[in-house]
Amino acid sequence: MENLHRFDFFLNEKKSYKDLFPDEIAMVSGIIEILKQVKDLKNREEIIETQIKNFKKYKISFDYSEFKRLASK
Repeated sequence: MENLHRFDFFLNEKKSYKDLFPDEIAMVSGIIEILKQVKDLKNREEIIETQIKNFKKYKISFDYSEFKRLASK
């Protein structure tokens, strides 16, 4: 039973955007670079949230907190 728990944990583990398909990695990286150019932090945060909704809509699943962190630098 303990092995099932470990396997379940693995399935629910959030993956880095670098674990996506190559074309998705390039897209996410490009979006991060564009977001870094938005000077107004409030606008940047709004765009980040909108983009996360778009990722979910198109089933591009990864650790969105990593995306937020990288785009907010």
